[in-house]
Amino acid sequence: MHKILVSEPHIASYSACLLLALIAGYLISRWRAVRVGLEGAHIDNMTLLIAVSSLFGARVFSWWFEFPEGVSPWSALTNASGGMVFYGGMIFGAIAVVAYAACTCLSLGNLMDACAPGLALGLAIGRIGCFMAGCCWGDVCISDAQAASIHDPSVLRQVRTFSILSPSTYPLAVTFPPDAGATEQHCDLGLTSKESARSLPVHPVQLYETAFALLLCLYLHRAFKRREWEGEIIWQFMFGYGVIRFSLEFFRADNPAAFAGLTLSQLISIGMVVAAITVFRSHKSHIRVARLNHVRLD
Repeated sequence: MHKILVSEPHIASYSACLLLALIAGYLISRWRAVRVGLEGAHIDNMTLLIAVSSLFGARVFSWWFEFPEGVSPWSALTNASGGMVFYGGMIFGAIAVVAYAACTCLSLGNLMDACAPGLALGLAIGRIGCFMAGCCWGDVCISDAQAASIHDPSVLRQVRTFSILSPSTYPLAVTFPPDAGATEQHCDLGLTSKESARSLPVHPVQLYETAFALLLCLYLHRAFKRREWEGEIIWQFMFGYGVIRFSLEFFRADNPAAFAGLTLSQLISIGMVVAAITVFRSHKSHIRVARLNHVRLD
């Protein structure tokens, strides 16, 4: 973990990764836009809108779900130590794209398709920033004897969901320094003392998501070769990331359950996957009917 990338001038690792994610996503989206018949200038304009709206949405969701009651929206938005919620950024960014498409009379599906691979790449880079900042940490990799000291079953499920996949000998586990959220959580649970120099070993779930998001980005690029309708690629992103996020949430220890043992992000992921399946089924039905009508006309 390296929260500070450069000391003078002060540049935080997370902020640097966010900027790099925005630039990388912009470049790929612009390259893809030209190949689907869109002017690159539209991506230039839209990137500025997305940068502002998504950051605002990410902080708004952080205020809604992470800050304690009584904190004003303005205080949360201007708090330098406040976090950001990806789904909040994605939702507000999508609203900006919808508004831009409506104002310019562009095809919303084509526009969002062009942005889908860049969104996946930006997400992959952003999660590296999470890892360097020490947020979004994973489940503890400890022995059953150590886990027995956690008496609250709901808390145990949150920090060690699958005991068989989180042994103390897990080879990919990492530790974080004292100022990381994982270290504070382990101390609060009585797993470590305040004098501990490092956290207990945890799953590097941030890097898991980076790897899966990169694979999703590559898949989406290849999917353009067989695209049958505008909007197909962004819905593939929605389905793919929904599955990825739902699965990896089981390995995150920072998010408590919100409903039925699932986190808020998992509930949103389920909604994304269900919506994507519904849209794909609808389009397949329409394509099938169109092909039958074409055969009859012939």
